[in-house]
Amino acid sequence: MNPAQFIREGFVEIREHIGRTVMQTLGVILGVASVVATLGMTASMDARRDQYFRESGGTRLMGVYNQPPGELEMTARQRAKTGLKLEDAAAIRDTVDGFDLVVAEIARNHRVRAGATEESYRITAIEPEFLQMRELEMGSGRYITDHDMDSAAAVVVLGSTRARELFGTADPVGKALNIDGKAYTVVGVTAEKVFFWQQSDTYNAHEWLNQLIVVPITSYMKRHQNAGAERIDELNLRLRSPEVHEESRDALERLLRSRHGIEDFGVWDRQERIEQGNREGMIYNITFLACGVISLLVGGIVITNIMLASFTERMREVGVRKALGATGWQVFVQFLIEAIVVTVFGGAAGLALGIVFTFGIMAVMQMPMTITASMIVISVASATVVGFFFGMYPAVKASRLDPVVALRYE
Repeated sequence: MNPAQFIREGFVEIREHIGRTVMQTLGVILGVASVVATLGMTASMDARRDQYFRESGGTRLMGVYNQPPGELEMTARQRAKTGLKLEDAAAIRDTVDGFDLVVAEIARNHRVRAGATEESYRITAIEPEFLQMRELEMGSGRYITDHDMDSAAAVVVLGSTRARELFGTADPVGKALNIDGKAYTVVGVTAEKVFFWQQSDTYNAHEWLNQLIVVPITSYMKRHQNAGAERIDELNLRLRSPEVHEESRDALERLLRSRHGIEDFGVWDRQERIEQGNREGMIYNITFLACGVISLLVGGIVITNIMLASFTERMREVGVRKALGATGWQVFVQFLIEAIVVTVFGGAAGLALGIVFTFGIMAVMQMPMTITASMIVISVASATVVGFFFGMYPAVKASRLDPVVALRYE
């Protein structure tokens, strides 16, 4: 018999013993479904998370913020050197090659007035590269430029939400706006950014970008800080590539320690946050994958026992085949292929069940579902391995059967 005939025999066995086949495949179906559902939900949530990061600056972002050095006694010179300064941004650009964007930032609350509307809003003073760093686009007008920085121009760019709150539906470009009594001119409005984790969410994860009121950091320092004050709140950085992550962070920390004479800063790192989230998610994945593996093992044991019972029922058949010239190898291959056919059938059913289950969960969570090639490969491969491994013992036992003993079996 050739392999095609063996496979055909396997399908004949499935058709003639439906009840037995269902019992054999049940564990495999549940195991594969559990594995596929786990992989499917993980892939779907990872895809959604990656989309959020892509739309808000990518995974290469890093930042430095002021962090008081605690109760350490410092000299007057050390105390004067503490805290982030605008010059730190220039030093990083000149010294650390691993960053392609470095943006200094100050963020404080101020009274903002536009016409008859006056509210307390957070003003963000930044450099022009912030637009590129945060993947922002202009809805109207322009963004802050290098010329604005050099001249400390009194210009402001509004997020879409702040523009509506302050000016209604009118285009605010070219209109006046006061920040703590200081006059500014609106030169642009950024396009609205929208991202909802779930379709029914009312919370826009990008809303903070729509609520920005942005001015050049040089203009802010000139108009709203005491003369000579150069401290900033944060440094935003973007890596050239993920491959230079560790060396660039180390170089950054060494540079700031040498400039400040003390470690008075902290570093936030989006890549580290992603890795931490992956580690936490791994616990969830391992739990469900373990359940799937246990189901596959139980299914494999059931397959072994049912195939042994099937072998006992077919002992005379095996004896006749061997008496007519079938070799032990042919009998072995026949039984093994039957086991693999049954488990692959169960794997296909488990794949379908897992996809349906994942679709249901994602529908409840109102998130798009992602199906990957790995889900299909793993479901088929795991089912095949189970069939091969647990079908081995019954196949070996059948191949070693003495035809004389088999023909005498009642």
